[in-house]
Amino acid sequence: MNEAASSVVVGKVVDLVCGVAKKEISYVCNCSENVEKYKNEADKLSSMKGRVQQQIDLAKSKGEVLLEGVEEWMKKADGYTSKATQFTNGEDQEKCFHVCTLRRCSKTAIKKTFYLQQHQEAGKSFETCVSLPAQAPGFTDLYQRKNLEDIHTQKSTLKKIIRAIEDDTIQIVGINGLGGVGKTTLASEVAKEKKNEFAAVVFITVTQTVDAKIIQEKVRVAASRIMNGEKVLIVLDDVWEELKLEELGIPCGSEYMNCKILLTSRSRDVCAAMNAQKNISVNPLQEKEAWTLFERVVGKSEWDVTLKEVALKIVKECGGLPLFIQALGKALKDKEIRMWEVALRRLQAPVDGDVTYKKEGILQLKLSYDHLEDEVAKSCFLLCSMFPEDGNIGLKTLTHYGLALGIFNNPDSIHDTKDIVQLAVESLKSSFLLSPVDINIYSLVGFRLQQQEEELFKMHDLVRDMALFITFKGDDKFLVKSGKGLREWQPRSDVIKSYKKISLMENKICKLPNYEPDLPHLDTFLIQMNELSIVPDEFFRGMKELKVLDMRGNNISSLPQSLTQLTMLRLLDLSDNMSLSEISLLGGLSCLEILKLRRTGIINIPEEIGRLTNLRLLDIYSCGWKSCMFS
Repeated sequence: MNEAASSVVVGKVVDLVCGVAKKEISYVCNCSENVEKYKNEADKLSSMKGRVQQQIDLAKSKGEVLLEGVEEWMKKADGYTSKATQFTNGEDQEKCFHVCTLRRCSKTAIKKTFYLQQHQEAGKSFETCVSLPAQAPGFTDLYQRKNLEDIHTQKSTLKKIIRAIEDDTIQIVGINGLGGVGKTTLASEVAKEKKNEFAAVVFITVTQTVDAKIIQEKVRVAASRIMNGEKVLIVLDDVWEELKLEELGIPCGSEYMNCKILLTSRSRDVCAAMNAQKNISVNPLQEKEAWTLFERVVGKSEWDVTLKEVALKIVKECGGLPLFIQALGKALKDKEIRMWEVALRRLQAPVDGDVTYKKEGILQLKLSYDHLEDEVAKSCFLLCSMFPEDGNIGLKTLTHYGLALGIFNNPDSIHDTKDIVQLAVESLKSSFLLSPVDINIYSLVGFRLQQQEEELFKMHDLVRDMALFITFKGDDKFLVKSGKGLREWQPRSDVIKSYKKISLMENKICKLPNYEPDLPHLDTFLIQMNELSIVPDEFFRGMKELKVLDMRGNNISSLPQSLTQLTMLRLLDLSDNMSLSEISLLGGLSCLEILKLRRTGIINIPEEIGRLTNLRLLDIYSCGWKSCMFS
């Protein structure tokens, strides 16, 4: 058994030795073949390296980011091909055949061939893709911060917004204000200043036509980061209506306070509807600030005296709206003084078809008007344009005008009408198309101290220009010459024939045309607060459709006979005509609903007034011997 076992062991040893010997002999015999194979694999790797380099060069030209590992692969490929060149063409080859044994040279070639094949396998994917698509620069990367030095209105508002963003208890911050007042600029300033405190800042312009899918795509990555606990700021700019954040894919609520949302809107109500915990209004610039901004836009600090005088007036016409100031500044920059003077004349001229220099501001503001869904609010807004620039508008006055014009769908009472107008006015205030007035107990009107008995509001100058532009272009044309200092009014009949409303209030008119103006479509004529003492008898004959006639605050002592022709008249205001005492001819105005006679010289109400069966309000406060109002 021992001999047999020994024989087996000896046999295995012999086989092993023979196998090794065969392998060693193979190294020697196949040396040339192995070296040639090594050379071929090195050539393949070199070709692959060239193709990958082409991909790298193309990616870099596009500004794309190279995949991790590409540059390391190229570095190793360079090393492998460089050593292969040395081995097959140079010193190593010589050593192989003259110093080293054929066995060692062949074995080295096989080993290095294996490494080359492995490296080619690792680089196959790089032949078709070596980079990620270039990421577009973010909004905060491209935005250039504005110089707000000496522009306190915007600088202080910016601080308020930043404090709200920094408050951990506040998630949604609303920025609201008039179109062109600088809401987007302030939101951009916040995003730029605070970007390093957030993992991501997403700036989305929403506009009037909301596309939820586009917004969802834009916030998709940011939403994932929010869900992972990262801090993200999302700016939704130019929001016109309530948006459901969850439907847009924006995580919000107490579970995701790491998501801050900044809204800009022309409506306070929209921000409130979206649960903004902080609502910040942006005001127009003060005159000095507006001038500072204008100087920066036109690039001037030293002015010719004449040019500066023109420029100051131009800036005043901008109403403190940065968008308008910048648009005009860019348009006039480097222009000769003649063009500045032309611009000023056009800015100061009545708003008509030529709005070249006001176009930027007017069209921006008109978007707010167009977005109003309430037709009552639209009608009230246009009526407000009939009042003078910077003039106060009373809720009661607006209510009575609207009631007489039938824009409220026949409410049951004047009180109900007032509620409807109140809601419309609040909607207009929310959209910054009207602004509140600080109410004093007394205000000076002309040379009289008049006690205020109603809520007051007013229109921003540029908003009023926009309203006048609408009324000039529309089917219901308005002629508004209120507060222009006119001393007489002598219109051409062919020019005014198409007008539906005319306002000459708060002028110094003491004379009206001594003929019958042809105004077949006119429903409103406002000539209060002038200096009329006589109205020609024929004056109202051509106004058969007139519904509102306001002549209060004049010196009229007698009424013209043509008043009896106004059979459609629903509102007549003769208040503050102290010398007026005879009104019996008004008894024929069967449609009259509102008759105001306060502070006139009337002592007795004539029995003819009893025929006014549609009368809903008779105001005879402070008339002669008694003061009362019936409604």
